[in-house]
Amino acid sequence: MPAFSKIVLVESHFPPTLTHLSLSNTELMEDPMPALEKLPLLQVLKLKQNSYSGRKLTCGSHGFPNLKVLHLKSMLCLEEWTMGIGAMPKLECLIINPCPYLKKMHEQLWCVKSLNKFDCWWPQPELRQKLREFEDKEQCSIQLYPYGI
Repeated sequence: MPAFSKIVLVESHFPPTLTHLSLSNTELMEDPMPALEKLPLLQVLKLKQNSYSGRKLTCGSHGFPNLKVLHLKSMLCLEEWTMGIGAMPKLECLIINPCPYLKKMHEQLWCVKSLNKFDCWWPQPELRQKLREFEDKEQCSIQLYPYGI
């Protein structure tokens, strides 16, 4: 049986004009954000099932300067997501569907003024509480699924 090598994302492997990227079943062991956040024109990023198997995503300061849509889907090991100051300044839509162990999202997300849609499926109780607190004080539309949780 052939041995599979570990996939590592490197910014220089992507065209600088890339605007949309969807990863699925890549089973990345290393956080893809440090490489992807440097793509200057990236507007839509979808990290789908089995794209990343780590516990933490980290977006550096001023990363993803033009990202408008971020979709995290079925990232079954993800527990924490951190953001540096000024990261994702143009983010409009965030979809988390589901990341069942995600408990922490960095407070910096709440500083993104362009965020107007946030859908989250099956959030952990502590994350659900934080999202409700944020929704009460900001103008962002947050939908938690299933309804009524």
